[in-house]
Amino acid sequence: MKKVLAILLALAMVFALAACGEKKEEQKEPEQPAGPSGELIMYTTVADAQLDATIAAFNALYPDIKVSYTYAGAGDCKARIQSEASNPQADVMFGGLQFADLGAYGQYFEDYVCANDSFMMADYQNTSGKLTFHDAQIPCMLVNEALEKEAGVTITGWNSLLDPALTGKIAIANPTSSSSAWNWLQCLLTDFGGWESQEAWDYIAKFIPQVKLQDSSSAPLKKTFGDEYVCGLTYEPLVIMNAENCFPKCRVVYWEEGTTSVGFASAIIKGAKNLDNAKLFMDFLESPEGQSVYAQSGARPVTTQMDKVEGASELMVDLSTIKYLEADTAALAEHKAEICDKWNELWAQYSTT
Repeated sequence: MKKVLAILLALAMVFALAACGEKKEEQKEPEQPAGPSGELIMYTTVADAQLDATIAAFNALYPDIKVSYTYAGAGDCKARIQSEASNPQADVMFGGLQFADLGAYGQYFEDYVCANDSFMMADYQNTSGKLTFHDAQIPCMLVNEALEKEAGVTITGWNSLLDPALTGKIAIANPTSSSSAWNWLQCLLTDFGGWESQEAWDYIAKFIPQVKLQDSSSAPLKKTFGDEYVCGLTYEPLVIMNAENCFPKCRVVYWEEGTTSVGFASAIIKGAKNLDNAKLFMDFLESPEGQSVYAQSGARPVTTQMDKVEGASELMVDLSTIKYLEADTAALAEHKAEICDKWNELWAQYSTT
């Protein structure tokens, strides 16, 4: 009897242990599927503060994607992408692209329309299949008020820049290679009747001897608040991002003849090795989270979902308070090569540097 009892007790313990094992197995948490991971490599024209904020917001959504980048001017980024076409070394060009770039560089970018593209304003939707538009930027002038007073001038627009007291005291980036400088050149041409207007080119011939060419798009702004130039031709987001340095010693001037805006875009590089992550980044740029980053850095979001966008800068000008004009961006894009050739021709003829 004792032997039978011992056997029964042993069996009971076996069944109990088995039941516990089954119960433990039932309570095991299911494995969560891994999110997107790997790398995303960018060539970018975007300034440090905005770049850092963009990467941080993107990684908040996709923490396992490692983002790396090379910063350069738009012209350098495009030239590098072109030279690496047979073996791309980056996945996306972040920033610095405009509709006008399609003619010369469209072949180096992948076809991709973002998941959020239908939420963009009509003028900023991806009609080419390649460019993801994410913000609109307004060109402007930064004026060093102490140096302006010293020169005895008042800067209000294009015509005021021709004052002899400003000769050599205006800083610009190269509009044939800098996307932000192309933006103010579009504004200039619009204000004087368009790219075919002789009045526009006559003005440019007088304007060129007045200016000093800088080696980057940020230099005109930095050297103006740094007391090297009376005036720098720049763009609104860069002023807002450098507000602590710019104000109160400087003021922003929008051309009294008229100020235009232009849409800026990014694109996936053809043959990108991290294509899926590149697509996620493009989708992010047009999402409310991505558009909020632009709003906070002084650029103008282009989404119709403005109720979901946070953080627009108080320094951003109300367009109703300035003379705002629509540029014929399609015509300017179509004839960009001719415009740049004409600019270079006049620069060679009239530049004093």
